[in-house]
Amino acid sequence: MKLIRTENCSRSMYFWLALGLSLLAIVIHLYITYRYSSGMPYRDDYDAIFSFLNEYPSMHFPQNALFLFSQNNEHRILLDHVISLWMVAATGTFSFIWMIWIGNIGWFLLVYLFWKFAQKNQVCFVEFSPVLIVMMCLSHYELMTMGMAAVQHYFQVFFCALSIWFLVSNSLWLALSFFICAIFTAAGGICLVPVIFLYYLSRKEWRNLLISIAVVGIVFLIYFPLLGYVQPANHPKVLLALKSPLYLMTYAFGFLGGIGNTYKFAIGLGFFCTVFLISKWRFLLTRYPFLFWLAVYLFVTAMTNAITRGAIGIRTGQGSRYTTYSLLLMTIVYFACLFSASSEKIRLRVVHVGFFLSLVIFGYWYNHGQESIAARYEDLESGVLQHPSEEFAAASLKRAMELGYYVPTRTPHFPIGAKVD
Repeated sequence: MKLIRTENCSRSMYFWLALGLSLLAIVIHLYITYRYSSGMPYRDDYDAIFSFLNEYPSMHFPQNALFLFSQNNEHRILLDHVISLWMVAATGTFSFIWMIWIGNIGWFLLVYLFWKFAQKNQVCFVEFSPVLIVMMCLSHYELMTMGMAAVQHYFQVFFCALSIWFLVSNSLWLALSFFICAIFTAAGGICLVPVIFLYYLSRKEWRNLLISIAVVGIVFLIYFPLLGYVQPANHPKVLLALKSPLYLMTYAFGFLGGIGNTYKFAIGLGFFCTVFLISKWRFLLTRYPFLFWLAVYLFVTAMTNAITRGAIGIRTGQGSRYTTYSLLLMTIVYFACLFSASSEKIRLRVVHVGFFLSLVIFGYWYNHGQESIAARYEDLESGVLQHPSEEFAAASLKRAMELGYYVPTRTPHFPIGAKVD
Protein backbone atom coordinates (compact mmCIF):
# COMPACT_ATOMS: atom_id res chain seq x y z
CA MET A 1 0.00 0.00 0.00
CA LYS A 2 2.87 2.37 0.85
CA LEU A 3 4.52 1.60 -2.51
CA ILE A 4 1.34 2.36 -4.41
CA ARG A 5 0.90 5.65 -2.59
CA THR A 6 4.54 6.62 -3.22
CA GLU A 7 4.13 5.91 -6.94
CA ASN A 8 0.95 7.99 -7.11
CA CYS A 9 2.69 10.86 -5.29
CA SER A 10 5.73 10.96 -7.54
CA ARG A 11 4.50 10.00 -11.02
CA SER A 12 0.83 10.84 -11.40
CA MET A 13 -0.64 14.05 -12.71
CA TYR A 14 -1.70 14.79 -9.14
CA PHE A 15 1.93 15.43 -8.26
CA TRP A 16 2.39 18.02 -10.99
CA LEU A 17 -0.96 19.62 -10.20
CA ALA A 18 -0.12 19.79 -6.49
CA LEU A 19 3.36 21.11 -7.22
CA GLY A 20 2.11 23.74 -9.66
CA LEU A 21 -0.67 25.06 -7.41
CA SER A 22 1.58 25.00 -4.33
CA LEU A 23 4.23 27.04 -6.13
CA LEU A 24 1.53 29.41 -7.38
CA ALA A 25 0.23 29.89 -3.81
CA ILE A 26 3.77 30.64 -2.57
CA VAL A 27 4.44 33.07 -5.42
CA ILE A 28 1.15 34.90 -4.81
CA HIS A 29 1.86 35.14 -1.08
CA LEU A 30 5.35 36.49 -1.71
CA TYR A 31 4.18 38.87 -4.43
CA ILE A 32 1.39 40.33 -2.27
CA THR A 33 3.90 40.82 0.54
CA TYR A 34 6.32 42.53 -1.86
CA ARG A 35 3.67 44.60 -3.62
CA TYR A 36 2.06 46.01 -0.48
CA SER A 37 5.03 46.43 1.85
CA SER A 38 5.45 50.08 2.73
CA GLY A 39 8.51 51.72 4.19
CA MET A 40 6.28 53.86 6.42
CA PRO A 41 5.53 52.89 10.05
CA TYR A 42 2.10 51.62 11.10
CA ARG A 43 0.52 51.89 14.57
CA ASP A 44 2.62 49.76 16.99
CA ASP A 45 5.71 50.36 14.84
CA TYR A 46 5.92 53.79 16.44
CA ASP A 47 5.74 52.43 19.98
CA ALA A 48 7.79 49.28 19.50
CA ILE A 49 10.46 50.46 17.06
CA PHE A 50 10.80 54.24 17.22
CA SER A 51 10.30 54.55 20.98
CA PHE A 52 13.02 51.93 21.47
CA LEU A 53 15.56 53.19 18.93
CA ASN A 54 15.02 56.84 19.89
CA GLU A 55 15.92 56.17 23.53
CA TYR A 56 18.56 53.45 23.23
CA PRO A 57 21.54 55.63 22.12
CA SER A 58 21.33 57.79 25.27
CA MET A 59 21.58 54.79 27.60
CA HIS A 60 24.59 53.04 29.10
CA PHE A 61 25.11 49.53 30.43
CA PRO A 62 23.28 47.96 32.24
CA GLN A 63 20.32 50.28 31.52
CA ASN A 64 20.50 49.67 27.76
CA ALA A 65 20.63 45.89 28.28
CA LEU A 66 17.50 45.98 30.43
CA PHE A 67 15.83 48.26 27.89
CA LEU A 68 16.01 45.45 25.33
CA PHE A 69 13.39 43.66 27.46
CA SER A 70 11.06 46.67 27.72
CA GLN A 71 7.32 46.19 27.21
CA ASN A 72 5.08 46.92 24.28
CA ASN A 73 1.57 46.56 25.72
CA GLU A 74 1.73 43.25 27.63
CA HIS A 75 4.57 41.87 25.47
CA ARG A 76 8.31 41.86 25.96
CA ILE A 77 9.48 42.03 22.35
CA LEU A 78 13.17 41.20 22.72
CA LEU A 79 13.47 39.81 19.18
CA ASP A 80 11.98 42.96 17.61
CA HIS A 81 14.42 45.08 19.60
CA VAL A 82 17.46 42.94 18.79
CA ILE A 83 16.69 42.84 15.05
CA SER A 84 16.00 46.58 14.81
CA LEU A 85 19.16 47.38 16.77
CA TRP A 86 21.23 45.00 14.67
CA MET A 87 19.83 46.52 11.46
CA VAL A 88 20.82 50.04 12.49
CA ALA A 89 24.24 48.91 13.73
CA ALA A 90 24.98 46.98 10.53
CA THR A 91 23.60 49.40 7.94
CA GLY A 92 23.19 52.72 9.74
CA THR A 93 19.49 52.84 8.86
CA PHE A 94 16.27 51.10 9.77
CA SER A 95 13.99 49.70 7.06
CA PHE A 96 10.42 48.63 7.72
CA ILE A 97 10.43 46.68 4.47
CA TRP A 98 13.40 44.58 5.59
CA MET A 99 11.73 44.13 8.99
CA ILE A 100 8.63 42.82 7.21
CA TRP A 101 10.63 40.24 5.26
CA ILE A 102 12.55 39.11 8.33
CA GLY A 103 9.25 38.63 10.16
CA ASN A 104 7.77 36.58 7.32
CA ILE A 105 10.70 34.18 7.57
CA GLY A 106 9.16 33.03 10.86
CA TRP A 107 5.98 31.93 9.09
CA PHE A 108 7.88 30.03 6.40
CA LEU A 109 9.97 28.33 9.08
CA LEU A 110 6.73 27.14 10.67
CA VAL A 111 5.57 25.72 7.33
CA TYR A 112 8.95 23.99 6.97
CA LEU A 113 8.54 22.48 10.45
CA PHE A 114 5.26 20.93 9.34
CA TRP A 115 6.99 19.60 6.22
CA LYS A 116 9.64 17.94 8.41
CA PHE A 117 6.83 16.41 10.49
CA ALA A 118 5.16 15.19 7.29
CA GLN A 119 8.37 13.59 6.03
CA LYS A 120 8.95 11.94 9.39
CA ASN A 121 5.52 10.32 9.12
CA GLN A 122 5.75 9.21 5.48
CA VAL A 123 3.46 11.93 4.12
CA CYS A 124 4.35 12.60 0.49
CA PHE A 125 4.28 16.02 -1.16
CA VAL A 126 0.87 15.52 -2.77
CA GLU A 127 -0.61 14.76 0.64
CA PHE A 128 1.19 17.72 2.18
CA SER A 129 0.20 20.22 -0.53
CA PRO A 130 -3.18 21.16 1.10
CA VAL A 131 -1.25 22.28 4.20
CA LEU A 132 1.18 24.31 2.14
CA ILE A 133 -1.55 26.00 0.09
CA VAL A 134 -3.75 26.89 3.06
CA MET A 135 -0.80 28.27 5.05
CA MET A 136 -0.09 30.63 2.12
CA CYS A 137 -3.59 32.16 2.22
CA LEU A 138 -3.92 35.87 2.96
CA SER A 139 -6.07 35.53 6.08
CA HIS A 140 -3.29 36.96 8.27
CA TYR A 141 -2.91 40.03 6.04
CA GLU A 142 -2.64 42.22 9.14
CA LEU A 143 0.73 40.65 9.92
CA MET A 144 2.12 40.11 6.43
CA THR A 145 3.16 43.72 5.85
CA MET A 146 3.66 45.10 9.36
CA GLY A 147 7.29 44.93 10.44
CA MET A 148 6.99 44.88 14.22
CA ALA A 149 3.97 42.55 14.33
CA ALA A 150 5.35 40.14 11.72
CA VAL A 151 8.51 39.52 13.73
CA GLN A 152 6.63 39.37 17.03
CA HIS A 153 3.77 37.08 16.08
CA TYR A 154 5.18 34.78 13.40
CA PHE A 155 8.31 33.97 15.39
CA GLN A 156 6.39 33.56 18.64
CA VAL A 157 4.14 30.91 17.06
CA PHE A 158 7.15 29.25 15.41
CA PHE A 159 9.09 29.14 18.69
CA CYS A 160 6.05 27.67 20.46
CA ALA A 161 5.64 24.94 17.84
CA LEU A 162 9.38 24.23 17.91
CA SER A 163 9.33 23.97 21.70
CA ILE A 164 6.54 21.38 21.46
CA TRP A 165 8.48 19.56 18.73
CA PHE A 166 11.47 19.15 21.05
CA LEU A 167 9.20 18.45 24.01
CA VAL A 168 7.79 15.30 22.40
CA SER A 169 11.27 14.43 21.10
CA ASN A 170 12.52 14.14 24.71
CA SER A 171 14.79 17.19 24.40
CA LEU A 172 13.98 18.96 27.67
CA TRP A 173 16.52 21.76 27.45
CA LEU A 174 15.75 22.60 23.81
CA ALA A 175 12.03 22.65 24.63
CA LEU A 176 12.63 25.03 27.54
CA SER A 177 15.06 27.14 25.50
CA PHE A 178 12.49 27.78 22.79
CA PHE A 179 9.86 28.42 25.45
CA ILE A 180 12.11 31.23 26.70
CA CYS A 181 12.54 32.48 23.13
CA ALA A 182 8.76 32.46 22.68
CA ILE A 183 7.85 34.30 25.86
CA PHE A 184 10.42 37.03 25.23
CA THR A 185 9.20 37.41 21.65
CA ALA A 186 5.53 37.87 22.60
CA ALA A 187 3.45 37.25 25.71
CA GLY A 188 1.59 34.38 23.99
CA GLY A 189 4.59 32.19 24.77
CA ILE A 190 3.21 31.91 28.30
CA CYS A 191 0.58 29.51 26.92
CA LEU A 192 3.32 26.89 26.62
CA VAL A 193 3.60 26.58 30.39
CA PRO A 194 0.49 24.39 30.96
CA VAL A 195 1.49 22.28 27.94
CA ILE A 196 4.96 21.57 29.30
CA PHE A 197 3.70 20.85 32.80
CA LEU A 198 0.86 18.60 31.61
CA TYR A 199 3.19 16.71 29.27
CA TYR A 200 5.63 15.70 32.01
CA LEU A 201 2.83 15.19 34.54
CA SER A 202 0.98 12.80 32.19
CA ARG A 203 4.18 10.83 31.60
CA LYS A 204 5.11 10.89 35.31
CA GLU A 205 8.53 12.25 34.47
CA TRP A 206 8.97 13.96 37.84
CA ARG A 207 12.56 15.07 37.36
CA ASN A 208 11.78 16.85 34.11
CA LEU A 209 8.64 18.32 35.66
CA LEU A 210 10.60 19.76 38.58
CA ILE A 211 13.25 21.18 36.23
CA SER A 212 10.50 22.75 34.12
CA ILE A 213 8.82 24.27 37.18
CA ALA A 214 12.15 25.71 38.31
CA VAL A 215 12.96 27.20 34.87
CA VAL A 216 9.46 28.63 34.44
CA GLY A 217 9.62 30.06 37.96
CA ILE A 218 12.91 31.82 37.20
CA VAL A 219 11.57 33.14 33.88
CA PHE A 220 8.41 34.47 35.55
CA LEU A 221 10.49 36.08 38.29
CA ILE A 222 12.52 37.90 35.65
CA TYR A 223 9.58 38.67 33.37
CA PHE A 224 7.29 40.16 36.00
CA PRO A 225 8.84 41.59 39.22
CA LEU A 226 12.53 41.97 38.28
CA LEU A 227 11.91 43.66 34.92
CA GLY A 228 9.01 45.63 36.37
CA TYR A 229 5.97 44.39 34.48
CA VAL A 230 3.23 47.01 34.12
CA GLN A 231 -0.36 45.96 33.38
CA PRO A 232 -1.55 47.93 30.32
CA ALA A 233 -4.18 50.46 31.37
CA ASN A 234 -6.41 49.80 28.37
CA HIS A 235 -6.79 46.07 29.02
CA PRO A 236 -10.21 44.87 30.18
CA LYS A 237 -10.83 43.38 33.60
CA VAL A 238 -10.34 39.62 33.58
CA LEU A 239 -13.21 39.08 36.04
CA LEU A 240 -15.68 40.51 33.50
CA ALA A 241 -14.99 37.64 31.13
CA LEU A 242 -14.87 34.98 33.86
CA LYS A 243 -18.47 35.69 34.88
CA SER A 244 -19.80 33.64 31.97
CA PRO A 245 -18.11 30.28 31.17
CA LEU A 246 -20.43 29.84 28.16
CA TYR A 247 -19.29 33.17 26.79
CA LEU A 248 -15.66 32.15 27.24
CA MET A 249 -16.20 28.93 25.31
CA THR A 250 -18.02 30.78 22.53
CA TYR A 251 -15.14 33.25 22.31
CA ALA A 252 -12.62 30.38 22.22
CA PHE A 253 -14.51 28.58 19.43
CA GLY A 254 -14.64 31.78 17.39
CA PHE A 255 -10.92 32.28 17.99
CA LEU A 256 -10.09 28.74 16.83
CA GLY A 257 -12.39 28.97 13.82
CA GLY A 258 -11.27 32.45 12.82
CA ILE A 259 -10.31 31.28 9.34
CA GLY A 260 -14.06 31.09 8.70
CA ASN A 261 -14.15 34.90 8.99
CA THR A 262 -17.89 35.43 9.45
CA TYR A 263 -19.09 35.59 13.06
CA LYS A 264 -21.32 32.51 13.30
CA PHE A 265 -19.40 30.35 10.82
CA ALA A 266 -16.15 30.93 12.71
CA ILE A 267 -17.74 29.83 16.00
CA GLY A 268 -19.29 26.77 14.35
CA LEU A 269 -16.04 25.83 12.64
CA GLY A 270 -14.11 26.14 15.89
CA PHE A 271 -16.68 24.01 17.71
CA PHE A 272 -16.68 21.30 15.02
CA CYS A 273 -12.87 21.07 14.91
CA THR A 274 -12.66 20.94 18.70
CA VAL A 275 -15.21 18.12 18.96
CA PHE A 276 -13.45 16.21 16.18
CA LEU A 277 -10.03 16.45 17.83
CA ILE A 278 -11.47 15.48 21.20
CA SER A 279 -12.83 12.33 19.54
CA LYS A 280 -9.32 11.59 18.24
CA TRP A 281 -7.37 12.55 21.36
CA ARG A 282 -6.20 9.06 22.33
CA PHE A 283 -5.16 8.24 18.76
CA LEU A 284 -3.15 11.46 18.46
CA LEU A 285 -1.63 11.22 21.94
CA THR A 286 -0.29 7.70 21.44
CA ARG A 287 0.78 7.89 17.79
CA TYR A 288 1.25 11.56 16.92
CA PRO A 289 2.04 13.39 20.16
CA PHE A 290 3.33 16.50 18.33
CA LEU A 291 -0.14 17.08 16.89
CA PHE A 292 -1.86 16.33 20.19
CA TRP A 293 0.22 18.72 22.28
CA LEU A 294 0.15 21.37 19.58
CA ALA A 295 -3.65 21.15 19.72
CA VAL A 296 -3.53 21.49 23.52
CA TYR A 297 -1.39 24.61 23.07
CA LEU A 298 -3.97 26.07 20.68
CA PHE A 299 -6.83 25.38 23.12
CA VAL A 300 -4.87 26.97 25.98
CA THR A 301 -4.15 29.99 23.77
CA ALA A 302 -7.81 30.29 22.81
CA MET A 303 -8.98 30.18 26.43
CA THR A 304 -6.24 32.57 27.56
CA ASN A 305 -7.35 35.09 24.94
CA ALA A 306 -10.97 34.56 25.95
CA ILE A 307 -10.14 35.33 29.58
CA THR A 308 -7.86 38.31 28.94
CA ARG A 309 -9.67 39.90 26.00
CA GLY A 310 -13.15 38.44 26.16
CA ALA A 311 -14.62 41.50 27.85
CA ILE A 312 -13.86 43.56 24.72
CA GLY A 313 -16.13 41.41 22.55
CA ILE A 314 -16.13 38.07 20.72
CA ARG A 315 -15.14 39.63 17.39
CA THR A 316 -11.77 40.67 18.84
CA GLY A 317 -10.77 37.01 18.89
CA GLN A 318 -11.51 36.66 15.18
CA GLY A 319 -9.02 39.29 14.02
CA SER A 320 -6.70 38.74 11.08
CA ARG A 321 -3.58 38.06 13.14
CA TYR A 322 -5.31 35.31 15.14
CA THR A 323 -6.18 33.32 12.01
CA THR A 324 -2.62 31.95 12.22
CA TYR A 325 -3.82 29.80 15.14
CA SER A 326 -6.88 28.78 13.16
CA LEU A 327 -4.68 27.69 10.25
CA LEU A 328 -2.65 25.54 12.66
CA LEU A 329 -5.88 23.97 13.90
CA MET A 330 -7.00 23.22 10.33
CA THR A 331 -3.62 21.61 9.67
CA ILE A 332 -3.92 19.39 12.75
CA VAL A 333 -7.46 18.35 11.74
CA TYR A 334 -6.28 17.50 8.22
CA PHE A 335 -3.36 15.40 9.47
CA ALA A 336 -5.67 13.65 11.96
CA CYS A 337 -8.05 12.72 9.14
CA LEU A 338 -5.17 11.60 6.95
CA PHE A 339 -3.50 9.40 9.56
CA SER A 340 -6.72 7.87 10.84
CA ALA A 341 -7.91 6.80 7.39
CA SER A 342 -8.71 3.08 7.52
CA SER A 343 -7.73 2.38 3.92
CA GLU A 344 -5.72 3.80 1.07
CA LYS A 345 -8.94 4.69 -0.74
CA ILE A 346 -10.25 6.75 2.20
CA ARG A 347 -6.85 8.38 2.62
CA LEU A 348 -6.94 9.44 -1.01
CA ARG A 349 -10.39 10.95 -0.49
CA VAL A 350 -9.08 12.91 2.47
CA VAL A 351 -6.32 14.32 0.27
CA HIS A 352 -8.82 15.25 -2.47
CA VAL A 353 -11.17 16.97 0.00
CA GLY A 354 -8.26 18.68 1.74
CA PHE A 355 -6.86 19.87 -1.59
CA PHE A 356 -10.23 21.26 -2.66
CA LEU A 357 -10.87 23.01 0.66
CA SER A 358 -7.37 24.52 0.71
CA LEU A 359 -8.02 26.06 -2.71
CA VAL A 360 -11.41 27.37 -1.55
CA ILE A 361 -9.86 28.95 1.55
CA PHE A 362 -6.98 30.39 -0.45
CA GLY A 363 -9.33 31.83 -3.08
CA TYR A 364 -11.70 33.29 -0.50
CA TRP A 365 -8.94 35.01 1.42
CA TYR A 366 -7.20 36.18 -1.72
CA ASN A 367 -10.18 38.44 -2.43
CA HIS A 368 -10.77 39.54 1.17
CA GLY A 369 -7.14 39.75 2.23
CA GLN A 370 -5.83 41.61 -0.79
CA GLU A 371 -8.53 44.26 -0.47
CA SER A 372 -7.63 44.94 3.17
CA ILE A 373 -3.88 44.83 2.66
CA ALA A 374 -4.10 47.16 -0.34
CA ALA A 375 -6.25 49.66 1.58
CA ARG A 376 -3.70 49.87 4.39
CA TYR A 377 -0.88 50.24 1.87
CA GLU A 378 -2.63 53.18 0.20
CA ASP A 379 -3.16 54.83 3.59
CA LEU A 380 0.52 54.46 4.47
CA GLU A 381 1.72 55.65 1.08
CA SER A 382 -0.45 58.76 1.39
CA GLY A 383 1.90 59.99 4.11
CA VAL A 384 -0.79 60.30 6.79
CA LEU A 385 0.55 59.08 10.13
CA GLN A 386 -1.21 55.83 11.03
CA HIS A 387 -1.39 55.90 14.83
CA PRO A 388 -4.14 56.61 17.42
CA SER A 389 -2.13 59.64 18.58
CA GLU A 390 -0.88 61.62 15.60
CA GLU A 391 1.01 63.98 17.92
CA PHE A 392 2.97 61.10 19.46
CA ALA A 393 3.59 59.59 16.02
CA ALA A 394 4.82 62.92 14.65
CA ALA A 395 7.23 63.48 17.56
CA SER A 396 8.56 59.89 17.34
CA LEU A 397 9.05 60.09 13.58
CA LYS A 398 10.78 63.45 13.72
CA ARG A 399 13.15 62.22 16.43
CA ALA A 400 14.03 59.16 14.33
CA MET A 401 14.83 61.47 11.40
CA GLU A 402 16.97 63.71 13.61
CA LEU A 403 18.99 60.72 14.84
CA GLY A 404 19.54 59.77 11.21
CA TYR A 405 18.61 56.10 11.34
CA TYR A 406 15.30 56.48 9.51
CA VAL A 407 14.36 58.26 6.29
CA PRO A 408 10.64 58.22 5.39
CA THR A 409 9.88 56.66 2.03
CA ARG A 410 6.97 59.09 1.63
CA THR A 411 6.62 62.70 2.75
CA PRO A 412 4.88 62.46 6.15
CA HIS A 413 1.83 64.65 6.72
CA PHE A 414 2.33 65.99 10.21
CA PRO A 415 -0.93 66.98 11.91
CA ILE A 416 -1.75 70.66 12.16
CA GLY A 417 -0.69 71.99 15.51
CA ALA A 418 1.49 68.99 16.35
CA LYS A 419 4.56 69.89 18.38
CA VAL A 420 7.29 68.43 16.21
CA ASP A 421 9.99 71.09 16.70
